Amino acid sequence: MAASLAEPVVLAAAKDTLYPDLNNSSDHYAVTESQFTKPSWGDWGIPDDLRRRLAPYNTIRLTGGEPDLLGIGMPALEVLNADAATTPVAVIEAKGHNSDPSAADIRRGINQAHGHLSEVNLGYAAAPIQSITDQARSLARDLNIGVIGVETPHEATLVEPARVTGVGDFSTTINAIRFQATTHQFTDGSFPVNHPKNYLGYALAVAANGETRTVYSKYVINSVSGGRRGAILLGLVDNRPEGDVLTHLGAEVVRFARDQHGSITAALDEFASWKRRSTRFTTLAPRWAQLGRSVAIQYDPTQLIVEALERLHQRGIETATIDAVVREACRINQPLAIEVFITQPRREDVLTADGDINESMLTDPTVFKSGIHFQFKYHLYHVGLLTKGGTDNKDKVLSNDWALEHPVGFHQFS
Repeated sequence: MAASLAEPVVLAAAKDTLYPDLNNSSDHYAVTESQFTKPSWGDWGIPDDLRRRLAPYNTIRLTGGEPDLLGIGMPALEVLNADAATTPVAVIEAKGHNSDPSAADIRRGINQAHGHLSEVNLGYAAAPIQSITDQARSLARDLNIGVIGVETPHEATLVEPARVTGVGDFSTTINAIRFQATTHQFTDGSFPVNHPKNYLGYALAVAANGETRTVYSKYVINSVSGGRRGAILLGLVDNRPEGDVLTHLGAEVVRFARDQHGSITAALDEFASWKRRSTRFTTLAPRWAQLGRSVAIQYDPTQLIVEALERLHQRGIETATIDAVVREACRINQPLAIEVFITQPRREDVLTADGDINESMLTDPTVFKSGIHFQFKYHLYHVGLLTKGGTDNKDKVLSNDWALEHPVGFHQFS
């Protein structure tokens, strides 16, 4: 049984206990600190199946240090004062032992978790159940830290519930992870349709008389789920329990449609005439493309890409390749760049255990999400931000040009 409750094992059991349905939940997300990508923990080799349980990975740097895991969304277990937050941010600090589970330093884990409460809402310490003393539980209660007792590699129990605490401005790292969770995760399928009209049109379908799916498939495209997903990601529509509702931004799309066409129905008739048209949106419908650009630029990945290209342009690089864009994006906001560009199964290859970027891996086209270099890049081309559309051919990903249509010439954004 030696090493069965080493720290990576404890962390995986705690993650599975707090967030048991991550694969099927659109508003929960968890990332493990990149130090767990190393092949061994002391003299114990980390098995491949355990790596898969801990994935995905990212660099997590908070003011109080580097928590072992950062999670978004309300945990499945009891939370004190749970009504104080709807989508809380939680950290887990795991403590284990390679040979003696009772020797794990649970008190240190509790204090480390407490040190992050100025930046997150919930803090947890996880350790083998044998190491959790009454004194440790008392300390955790005093510090509002939850305690998870790990019994086996796949079983854990909530020993002390955590309490939701207040938090000020979120750090760059947490904003990146919150972005990933609250926008339903930017994955390979995030933008399954690549034309901005398909997302603007979903806002019109929500506002139109009739059932949204029927209206959308009649006037815009048949891929209702794809249009809906993109509209949610871009902040045009809010997914509520009672159904989809327009955000303030989505309502502005409807106002624009009425101003341009007189009514939602007339606007939808115009959208219907654009079906199966490959013409660049800036040429097909310049004013609608301008609106689409205004919507796109409010989206965090768009801002990251544009700022990276502006910085490259300032250094004399007018046309870049995706690897150069990603390197520059990582200098601006590495956690967000990883979330936006890199596929989850390949993060272990791109991130070093120290949280740096293995830049040699950026010349491997398979590490990049197809959604970013194909559909989303085409989206930015159609609204006039980029000079060229994307590609779904992995052999051409590294030669596909990235350039701004109209670079400003400076990169001081706020």
